Amino acid sequence: MRQQDVFASSQILVFSPILKENAEIKVQYFRYLKKLIRLVKWDKRKYTKAQLAFYKETLCDEDSPPYIAKENKIPVRMCYLMPYDLAIILAYHPKVIYTEKIEIIINKIVADLNLPANSADFLHREFDAALGDIDAWKEVLNNKVVSGFKRYLKIVKGNILFIRKYPYNILITATMSAGKSTLINALVGKNISLMQNMACTSKIHNIVSKPFEDGVSSEYDHDLSLNASQEDLLSDNEDNFSEKITVGTYFNGSLGGHRVVLLDSPGVNFSENEEHRKISYKTIQSRKYKLLLYVMNATQLRTNDEDQHLETVKKYIGRAKILFIINKIDNLISEDESLPDVIENQRQYLLSKGFKNPIICPVSSRAAFLVKKSQQEELGRIEKHEMNNFMDKFELNSMAGYYENNLHCLAIANSNDEAKTLFKNCGFVYLEQIIEHLSSGGKINGTGLC
Repeated sequence: MRQQDVFASSQILVFSPILKENAEIKVQYFRYLKKLIRLVKWDKRKYTKAQLAFYKETLCDEDSPPYIAKENKIPVRMCYLMPYDLAIILAYHPKVIYTEKIEIIINKIVADLNLPANSADFLHREFDAALGDIDAWKEVLNNKVVSGFKRYLKIVKGNILFIRKYPYNILITATMSAGKSTLINALVGKNISLMQNMACTSKIHNIVSKPFEDGVSSEYDHDLSLNASQEDLLSDNEDNFSEKITVGTYFNGSLGGHRVVLLDSPGVNFSENEEHRKISYKTIQSRKYKLLLYVMNATQLRTNDEDQHLETVKKYIGRAKILFIINKIDNLISEDESLPDVIENQRQYLLSKGFKNPIICPVSSRAAFLVKKSQQEELGRIEKHEMNNFMDKFELNSMAGYYENNLHCLAIANSNDEAKTLFKNCGFVYLEQIIEHLSSGGKINGTGLC
């Protein structure tokens, strides 16, 4: 398993039956896990320390009793949850969780909880399952010992099998002020990338999708936080001298549950930051992605920076698929602008730059982000006003016809929900549809995408 893959893991603890137990049992369960980890000297690793901090925060809350009895009060049935917790705490690392140390842990659990001798064999199979053994999962789920935990164990199984899938890497690139960060936030459905019209960072952000919404986002930016704050996500750690920041979170929307990694490269401006340009070009040349999203500002098309950046992309993209996204399309909605003409002119421009059959996706990422945000929390007064303006703009200037007629995307029925209608009209639902189609193995066949 690659180091980055652990960020694709949802925190299974938030679904665990242990959370239904009383405060004393939860504290004892945490302390016992910590004791087992120390027993085999697994407690020195950075990821393990971060996971233990998360477990402590989740299990030992403010309602925990001030005094916990030393004698073990963990219900025997709970010991059968431990292999899965230990596996995630140790990053599912087979070189760490190897047979000799598992044997020590299992013997300790059997002795401390007075389990039947044959329990050791089942605990072994649970460790195998926790590391992704499909045959072991069949045995585990058919065993009556864990009959009360089957719903939870299916979540655990889905989590580990998701991690072991090979990710579909999507590189996102743009010149400055194209709205790349807003596009990323709209795809993820969360405010994880700083939105402002300037070069925000010289790092490559790897944004890794999780299989389930666990309510937390993890980040590695010199320091490792498995429950990163908004401030952590929107700022760079000055002590991080590498070129990379990794974030793990669930994607709200059509990409939710897909094994996807967004590679966010620094915005390019040829007259300013040389470092940003070098890092972006190095990433493009690496070809460690299957799809490239090239984001363009609808109000700043065909600039000198765009010319040079497109030439570099054309030179190094290889066989990766590419989608050209005209972002901020709402800024062109007026009586003086013909959106079909703008799109066709840009298509001709991309053809002149050597891109055959360029797929152009006009969207308003800001409108899409507000729609997704409104589904999770109450918008502020200014945001509500902004979203209402988007609804008015796109009511008579919907992007739906373009996507369904020109790109042959699947038609989407109208909705009585104004937010869903806006999500459709601003084009974003179709963009997600196309990305989902490609990430699931679909192809661009020359006549349509979906």
